[in-house]
Amino acid sequence: MEILFVENISESYLLDLLELYKQEDWTRNRKPEDIKVMIHNCKTIGLIDKEVNKLIGFSRVITDFVYRATIFDVIISNDYQGKGLGRLLIESIVNHPQIKEIERIELYCSDDKVEFYNKWSFNKVTGVTNFMRRINKPM
Repeated sequence: MEILFVENISESYLLDLLELYKQEDWTRNRKPEDIKVMIHNCKTIGLIDKEVNKLIGFSRVITDFVYRATIFDVIISNDYQGKGLGRLLIESIVNHPQIKEIERIELYCSDDKVEFYNKWSFNKVTGVTNFMRRINKPM
């Protein structure tokens, strides 16, 4: 398997991205028209299986490129999990020339992924900040 890293996912991979989103509970209801807008308004990094020209991994970063960056939507296709691709995806983000010098890089993850992200010095933040949310569109 030959993997290609791509930045700024093109619309030609929109259906592949939609399939990745459908496999996760937290992204299952995303719509193609919204995804199209999203990929144009953040830094995206994807993994392409060159043999079949398919997007098999994806993440996005929202950042000011100086002080803060937040990683969202780290997803590897179910068919490709367990092959170290999640590790490659996170390494490509935290070592990216535009991201590696940012003061703080943050992400949200489920409890079962905390140990995975600890490998890159991500730690739970407690007692410092309140995570707050306003919902404008119910899912």
